[in-house]
Amino acid sequence: MRRFIIPSLAALMAAISPVAIAQQDETSSYREVYPENLLIMTLESGEVVIELNEDFAPGHVEQMRELISSGIYDGERFYRVIDGFVAQGGLEVDERIEVYPTLANENERMATDEDFVLLGNADLFAPVVGHLDGFAVGRNPEAGTEWLLHCPGAMAMARDVDPDSGSTEFYIVLDAQRYLDRNLTVFGRVLSGMEHIQALKRGDRAIESGVIQRPERGDEILTARLAVNIPEEERPRWEVLETTSEDFEAFKTRLRVRTDEFFYNTPPEVLDVCAFSAPAREISEE
Repeated sequence: MRRFIIPSLAALMAAISPVAIAQQDETSSYREVYPENLLIMTLESGEVVIELNEDFAPGHVEQMRELISSGIYDGERFYRVIDGFVAQGGLEVDERIEVYPTLANENERMATDEDFVLLGNADLFAPVVGHLDGFAVGRNPEAGTEWLLHCPGAMAMARDVDPDSGSTEFYIVLDAQRYLDRNLTVFGRVLSGMEHIQALKRGDRAIESGVIQRPERGDEILTARLAVNIPEEERPRWEVLETTSEDFEAFKTRLRVRTDEFFYNTPPEVLDVCAFSAPAREISEE
């Protein structure tokens, strides 16, 4: 069976460009993404930059690193793309997928003492939400657990009904799908190039759950490369705004407090954790 995830209607999300906002904060505190966690996916329409999260999903990231390094995704396609839901890519054919080992789910973990930063207001899906190293995170203080959220740009592993059946088929969230939180393993997030993911050819969700039907074909993944496998002199470098910094708090405040005269009805000072991303930017060699 192909690894599918259950489709759902998604809410409309506010469009915010974190890279553009980040470029305004030249003096902000940023951390560089490790090259072994930096995935560069080249599509026909452009480049998508993704950060893998080995802290929350070490098994998934290890397997993805091996698959990416083998070149397995080069020439493959986003074969199941549902508007307002997810874009799924990979090997598609059962006989090819079954060669690879399945993974124990890493849907949540015990909460750590790391630098978790509260969003600052209530959430509909989790007792507490916030950010950890730039990733949107949910927490249950009573259970002592935490997990990555299905916000736009989240990269996760598709699976069958068995929670431990994911292996090669990944998806990128197009619009927030928070009901999937803790049911599928999120292991990365898009830092740049989400416009190329949003531009992918769509399937019809009423026909084979959104798989694009032949003779039509989904958009091709030209190459998928880890930065660590790119020669150092050509290797791209990216950094993410430290979510423990005062600059990140100021960034959230600009989104939370709308004082522009355009708003004759003042919006409430609340944020949806999935309505924005922690800013990221490419490091210039100049």
